[in-house]
Amino acid sequence: MIGRVLLLFFCFAAMRAAAQADRIIPGPPPDEYVDVTGDGRADLLITSRTIHISDPQQPGYLGMYKLGVRTLSGNAVLMWNTPSNLRWYTQADSTQPDTAELAARIHFKQLSWTDEDHPTEFWLLERPFGPAITKDQDGWYGTGDHHDGHTMVLRSANDLGTSIAALAFELPFPYGRIQIKAKHAMRVPNGYGEQGDPVPVRSKVVDEYDFGHEPSEPQVMISPGLPPDERVNLNSDEVDDLVITGHDEFDQESNASYVRGISPLPGTWFLMTIERWGVPGLFRLREGEVLTPERLAAGLRSNLFSWADADTARVFFPVLRHPVGLPGSSPDWRRADGPFDGALVYRTREYDRPIIGTLEIIAETPGGQFGVRPQTWVEEGQVLEVR
Repeated sequence: MIGRVLLLFFCFAAMRAAAQADRIIPGPPPDEYVDVTGDGRADLLITSRTIHISDPQQPGYLGMYKLGVRTLSGNAVLMWNTPSNLRWYTQADSTQPDTAELAARIHFKQLSWTDEDHPTEFWLLERPFGPAITKDQDGWYGTGDHHDGHTMVLRSANDLGTSIAALAFELPFPYGRIQIKAKHAMRVPNGYGEQGDPVPVRSKVVDEYDFGHEPSEPQVMISPGLPPDERVNLNSDEVDDLVITGHDEFDQESNASYVRGISPLPGTWFLMTIERWGVPGLFRLREGEVLTPERLAAGLRSNLFSWADADTARVFFPVLRHPVGLPGSSPDWRRADGPFDGALVYRTREYDRPIIGTLEIIAETPGGQFGVRPQTWVEEGQVLEVR
């Protein structure tokens, strides 16, 4: 009996010691090369760096260890690159990358790759060090740079060929390690996606004594046609609010045009107003103007205002137009209804809370790049203004 008690005691002590040892993983760990495309060549490097800090206001806090992932030469990561979405391209983790859809989005400049000749870095974990760091404070913490569950797309090009892979970063507990999980990998033709590579910034040609000039990036030239739909989340609640879409349009003489614009998704409304000749049009809130709850309520009662939504019918507001094959017509994109000044007013929900907000339409002619940019939003019933 005594022997059994001693055995249980020693087992419990060993388990407790192991748990204490696993609470904090010593770091930083050694570098680790990872092949996610399956061609036998490393694509990514799990690495670390040390940041030394000398701050008289924080004596004893000497710096930070950081742990992250870096692309190796010849590898690039796919990004959204539109006025509406400037972020990493992510997809469902169980879905194989649709190479045709990605190629179309790259062709229409919705997506682009990072520079394969310069490393792209994701610093995911950090750990403070110094004599002032207590045992309770010592440990690895997430930086918020990239969370678990996001599946990204990487392109690898080397002498063996070109491949793309869907991958995700995982931060298993206890923190102090990074795992890279390859979800899908496939070979693609050499040169796949190169037309979506970033366009270098070029400066305007100006007089060398003109001190007021600034570097200017050339317009992004969008090819004629209808890009794939682009969904937009206006208030960072993980629910998309509108879609940038398009269709073919024919006039009375059967002349065709590509028309691109915006439509609200179910649960989102655009504020309309009665314009000249009694025709409803988008309400525009201009700089310095406010939309008070009283003004909105009075406009809705008098039918001067109305909310247009996607729940009852397809609502589409054209922004850009491009003629199709007309001899002598301009080869450029142009605005569908002239200059668009002011901000649109929309109504939606943020985590079941009704809000109203403003958004700006970004449209470049003749290049054809366009999107929306949310400006501000408030709870319904508060004063809304353009900021």
